[in-house]
Amino acid sequence: MKNKEVKGILALVVVTALSFGVIAGSRALSTDIAGSAGTGETAAALEEYDVSGSETVEKAVRTESGYEVTVRESGYASDIVLRVAFESDASTISSVEVLEQNETESLGSRIAEPEFLDQFKGVAAPVYLPGMTLDDAGSAEKAASETEGAASQESLETLEGAALSDGTYIASGQPDSNGYTDQVSITVENGAITAVTWDAVMEDGTSKSVLSENGEYTMTEDGLTWKEQSEALCSALIENQSLSFLNPNEEGKTDAVSGVSISVSGFMNLAQQCLEQAAGIEPQEEALPLSDGTYTASGQPDSNGYTDQVSITVENGAVTAVTWDAVMEDGTSKSVLSENGEYTMTEDGLTWKEQSEALCSALIENQSLSFLNPNEEGKTDAVSGVSISVSGFMNLAQQCLDQAAGIETPEAPAEEAAAPQNGTQVDAVSGATRSSTAAVTGINDAYNFLQSVK
Repeated sequence: MKNKEVKGILALVVVTALSFGVIAGSRALSTDIAGSAGTGETAAALEEYDVSGSETVEKAVRTESGYEVTVRESGYASDIVLRVAFESDASTISSVEVLEQNETESLGSRIAEPEFLDQFKGVAAPVYLPGMTLDDAGSAEKAASETEGAASQESLETLEGAALSDGTYIASGQPDSNGYTDQVSITVENGAITAVTWDAVMEDGTSKSVLSENGEYTMTEDGLTWKEQSEALCSALIENQSLSFLNPNEEGKTDAVSGVSISVSGFMNLAQQCLEQAAGIEPQEEALPLSDGTYTASGQPDSNGYTDQVSITVENGAVTAVTWDAVMEDGTSKSVLSENGEYTMTEDGLTWKEQSEALCSALIENQSLSFLNPNEEGKTDAVSGVSISVSGFMNLAQQCLDQAAGIETPEAPAEEAAAPQNGTQVDAVSGATRSSTAAVTGINDAYNFLQSVK
């Protein structure tokens, strides 16, 4: 009986000991797992920097292998949060992680995919997209836009209540990184704005409005197309008779027009130029003194191999001769072909050559391009018999007039853009320029912050 009791006590002791061993082991294991999970998210910080003075940097630390900076930038749909790791030189990028993003599915959201992020590994900061310029190893665009925005607000206040002279006024911007040039036209009748158009046109006349209408230029799967948003803005300007109602934020976005999600900064700047012309605040474009000489400009070959060429001659400060032709690489001229019946557009109506000559004569008569006032398809009713798109002609003729007026031509920015820059050029996500730019700007902000503290 005693033996049985002793055996029972021994068995109980063994079971108890084993239980304590299992519990202790499981605690140790869970501690190891928790510890490894914590260090897997971010490297151990040796030093944390004060980021209170930065608008975009949320956290910055020095680690055993280099530096890690968490940065927040405004994307297309919402903020994008990145964690950028640098090597010990605070310049070479080790990795880029997207911690938060809510960009358009299958477009901007692709900035979180390895195909986009892996290109940053091992490259030297700052980084830039094709067409982007850097100033002191950072994006110069942000500071420039802030300066322009302040000047724009001051000018808007000047425009409030200003009397507008009847007429049609146009303004064009500079080509963006994708080759699109914003164009705005405003018509004033009886002192009131009665018509407004806004489009973005490539050198060959390709229109963003037409592309978006045909489904060839998409921003989101739902919501208004680019053309619809452009038209909504133009209608709102006619309704309000002023630009001040738009009140855009620092990203150029506005809540004033339902359904409009694109940046309105470009539209506002050009519309403001048109209204300033109408108010007499700035001289009309045709009033700019032109230097005597012959000025030429050429576009890019279109899908059929034709390259637009425009020549303008100025004598005694006035436009006296204008030619517009489209020529193939072998010298074949669209004017000659149309004159010989080898290039036809319609059975009746003017030939291509006759329409070209009519446009050129009208420019000589008007001494300005503003009278053309093309619609979103590049067509005009200002010259009788002209049914072809005039966008290509207008772009090149404007380049010639700019040369004659001593205004820097588009070739000069192209040369500057081609000049070597410190840093590394990277690729954007196709169709998501805004999201890609936000990511690149965030990386550069992280880099610039490190240069200021290390």
